[in-house]
Amino acid sequence: MSTLLSDGVGATQAAALQELLDRAAITRVVQDWGLARDAGRWSQLRACFTADATMHTTWFVGSAAEFVERSIQAALAGVRSQHFIGAATITLRGNKAVVETRMILMLRAMLAGEEVDATCWGRFHDRFVRDAGVWRIKQRVPVYEKDRLDPVNPAATLHLDPDLLARNPVGYRHLAYLQSQVGAAITPGLPTPDSTALVHLEAASAAWLAQEG
Repeated sequence: MSTLLSDGVGATQAAALQELLDRAAITRVVQDWGLARDAGRWSQLRACFTADATMHTTWFVGSAAEFVERSIQAALAGVRSQHFIGAATITLRGNKAVVETRMILMLRAMLAGEEVDATCWGRFHDRFVRDAGVWRIKQRVPVYEKDRLDPVNPAATLHLDPDLLARNPVGYRHLAYLQSQVGAAITPGLPTPDSTALVHLEAASAAWLAQEG
């Protein structure tokens, strides 16, 4: 009687099962990140990243560890944001993976005396590694596709400075406008559809995934 790995069919089944387990583990990290970030579950958020992970956002570029600390400070200051996490596309190669996940970022803040909602659609572009047997994020770079800014009160009218609005790419200019008005330093040149930054990001991730180790 053959065991699971004693013949070609068994080995194929085992490899397929391992891939399913890897995909499920990666998907769980992607989902955990969103809820942990928004609900202030900071230990769980830290556990989503490798020790040397990096994070890019409209308001921060640096280590994931510092990103978590800055997120804690923002939460204590009353910043209110939510991340809707959608489906993930996962490309696996051994102990590495490139993962792209649909997302919607929602931020509520005050702008010129009016409460407003900024909504941004895009995707997370992640590099994952199996770290001591556990899948974790090594690098996260959002790709910002489109956004909008709306007053919470539908009777209110927003008046935006067109020059300030135009300083940032179309994919995240309304989000950046709001964040800059509440004191954030905006990251320039983040990936957006058809941008050079996106081409470079995808090429770099493909090369990283193809490397051994």
